[in-house]
Amino acid sequence: MSPPRRSPYLAACLALARQPRTRCAGLALAVALGLSACARPTRDVEPLAVDPALFAGTDCAQLVARRARISQALIFAGSAQDQIAADDRVRTLGVPTPMGTLFEGDREAEVARLKGELHAVNAQMEMQLCGPDFR
Repeated sequence: MSPPRRSPYLAACLALARQPRTRCAGLALAVALGLSACARPTRDVEPLAVDPALFAGTDCAQLVARRARISQALIFAGSAQDQIAADDRVRTLGVPTPMGTLFEGDREAEVARLKGELHAVNAQMEMQLCGPDFR
């Protein structure tokens, strides 16, 4: 009777277990750093804190126009960020690789700034009591 066959995954795990801990720790650190380099989708990006007083002294019509420009810029930057995040989820041999971040750059800072500006403009509109005509 022949011995039971081991799966290739089990053989690989046993081979890793026999290596010194320093190699395993280094490999784990490299994998963790590689995965942390992945771009986040737009919905996961927190807005940057922007003071609504930055938009003080503007009337409601100007705030509406500013909000429209910021919203449009956020749509384009968010779409680019989501595409980069999708590219980062591409898998090579089952491991996510940050290809989008490496070749296109991350737009997370721009998305965070635009989200913060949008929140600030909306807050300023509420402070100035811009009515439903401006919503």
